Amino acid sequence: MKKELHIIVNPAANRGKPKPMFRRLEKLLKHREISYSYYFTEFPGHATQLADRVISRGVENLIVFGGDGTYNEVVNGCFGKNVKLGLIPAGSCNDFIKEIGPWQGLNSFLDSIEADNTILIDAGRMNNRIFLNNIGVGFDAQVINDMIKRNLKTNLGYVLMVLKNLFEFDNFKAHISSTKESADYELMMLTINNGTTYGGGFKIAPEADIHDGLLDVCLIGYMNRVKFILNFSKVYSGTHLEIDGVSYWKTEKVNVEFDRGLPVQVDGELLPEEINSIEVEILPEAFKVYKFG
Repeated sequence: MKKELHIIVNPAANRGKPKPMFRRLEKLLKHREISYSYYFTEFPGHATQLADRVISRGVENLIVFGGDGTYNEVVNGCFGKNVKLGLIPAGSCNDFIKEIGPWQGLNSFLDSIEADNTILIDAGRMNNRIFLNNIGVGFDAQVINDMIKRNLKTNLGYVLMVLKNLFEFDNFKAHISSTKESADYELMMLTINNGTTYGGGFKIAPEADIHDGLLDVCLIGYMNRVKFILNFSKVYSGTHLEIDGVSYWKTEKVNVEFDRGLPVQVDGELLPEEINSIEVEILPEAFKVYKFG
């Protein structure tokens, strides 16, 4: 029995990359005689609405063209629903997709769907928002905020805004409570992770596993500019856990209170308002997704 696919496409992702990629998929679907419907997003948050509306009709297979931000919108529209997700990397970073396996192209992806080759993956929930990859508070979210203001979308732009904020961002104080510990910290940034990598390849949580039922907390405390610059490349390779001032542990749940409102990014997307406190928990085996290969 042939599957029927419903496809959400974010045409604005990665400067329009999803559109031609989707057209190639259409040709393959027609060649394989696979029935499909598709929906183009038109504004931020639209993918959440589309996912909720489509799944309410009893759809079993939902395919997503986009990047981490588009995936985030979709999972917030289908959490708790009986649906199989197919995530196609068409964004600018595509960090979370690396957790599922190496992308081998559209034909291999369709082979996986026709073979019903799925896995269960964990997700996280921060306050009332679901995330797949990670959330970040402080320095990294401020960098994203500055990139948005200047319409910067490249790795070079990211590095430039990192250097800018080395001189401008003020550290913050946080009280952190988890199943691991309860303590006060002075921090540059805090990330709570389900996946290993974000920001286009920075391995912020090298020990994370989307199947272990745990969150990986990574704290980067105050360090002077010279020390930060000298150690910055270690975050890319995932060897930063050895640096003094970096704390790392696994937990099922963590609550954090900040000394002021701070910018927060969720799966690489900046939240519209600064936040004073967060409650984060792991959601084991939250979604069923198609494997690659």
